Amino acid sequence: MKGIYLGACKANHPNYNIVYQDINGKRDMDGDMLQVNLEPYDYIICTPPCNYYSKANCNIYSDYSTKTKHILPCSIIKLAESNRPFIIENVINRKRFHAMGIYQLAEYYSLKVFEHGRHTYITNVTFEYKDIPQTQDFKYGGKYIGKDGYHQGGMNVYLVIEAFLKEVTKGGEYDED
Repeated sequence: MKGIYLGACKANHPNYNIVYQDINGKRDMDGDMLQVNLEPYDYIICTPPCNYYSKANCNIYSDYSTKTKHILPCSIIKLAESNRPFIIENVINRKRFHAMGIYQLAEYYSLKVFEHGRHTYITNVTFEYKDIPQTQDFKYGGKYIGKDGYHQGGMNVYLVIEAFLKEVTKGGEYDED
């Protein structure tokens, strides 16, 4: 099975056949995640910008927040209509999610929405996540202090994505097809 990770930033799941996409051009594929052709992929992981939705963002009307707030709802539509297994990660902000129609979109497409740790996940796959450990990793003004290089919930998100991958690939076998 082959997957794509949209908005991957520094994400890495080396035991899976994944193409990593990010707008910064430092991954396998650059460009706008909403323009990526999803046909070649068997499953999709998506972590759209959270700036507009983050409670840590004291200026939700910054240029970047304003220009990227549409990506989360548009990602939900794009991925739900792809008819492929997917998971979308973002922060928890119930107030803005309601205001932007995030929960309504998830309900319209019969998607599962769950919060785990400091993150919200939207998916069309049922998998066990409740026992996945979550650590406090957002310290000192948003900078994670640690040797592993994870930041902004990276390890917590990584572990949930790993559980998703194990479920959709039926055990985590690396397959080049």
